[in-house]
Amino acid sequence: MQLFCPVCEDLLSLDEQQNTLRCANNHSFDRAKQGYWNLLLVQNKRSKDPGDNPEMIAARNNFLNAGYYAPVSNTLNELALQYTGSNPSIIDLGCGEGYYTVALQNALNQAEMIGLDISKHAIKAACKRSKSITWVVGSSANIPTQSQSLDLAVIIFSRILGEPIANALKEDGHLIIAYPGERHLYSLREAIYDEVRETDSSPESALGPLFERIDERRVHFEIELNSQDALHNLFMMTPHGQRAAKQLADHQQFTTEVDIHLAVFKKSA
Repeated sequence: MQLFCPVCEDLLSLDEQQNTLRCANNHSFDRAKQGYWNLLLVQNKRSKDPGDNPEMIAARNNFLNAGYYAPVSNTLNELALQYTGSNPSIIDLGCGEGYYTVALQNALNQAEMIGLDISKHAIKAACKRSKSITWVVGSSANIPTQSQSLDLAVIIFSRILGEPIANALKEDGHLIIAYPGERHLYSLREAIYDEVRETDSSPESALGPLFERIDERRVHFEIELNSQDALHNLFMMTPHGQRAAKQLADHQQFTTEVDIHLAVFKKSA
């Protein structure tokens, strides 16, 4: 799958001798030693080191590798198989350390995959999982692919920007978004907050009129965390991180619900 220049949106060509991507306007990008491409322009950074930090990446890596969220990954793979044809072009937006991305590529076998995240620490970790995926440090607001070139975009608990995704997807392309349901980590939230508020995390408001929902799966199950390390890793993956770590520091075991919705969208006519 070819990448496009984040400066001028022209096609980037690979100079294998120099290990560099270069466009016709002579904007160039070197491949990092880990194997990824950094296409995040300085002016598009909101901070000096945007995205998840190394501690958060390590925690998520350890937690996901333990298999706690395997049912979520399996359901994502099933939906992707259902809504793509042969040799699909797929991008995982906000791919993190690549757990879901690599599982998706393995399930689809011949898929061309891009994993994109704004955190260079996440992408460095993702490079260790697979060398056959194109890993990119970049922004979901500026997807570095040709317009209408992707069969599927995937967003797993990450930022949703409807317009860039609609532009990148083919007319018959699909978007799969995973987002938390009302019962997600409910007992964890009960343990650290005086009042647990229900929140509407459905993605329609972020997508606007550009997409319509055509399918959905709910993945709902319990997980039992039997060590402080497992608890710490879960805390660091969530917005409740530091508060939960402080209030549940003495816990050696904890059981909570996982409640995830995976919604499938197609571009509106």
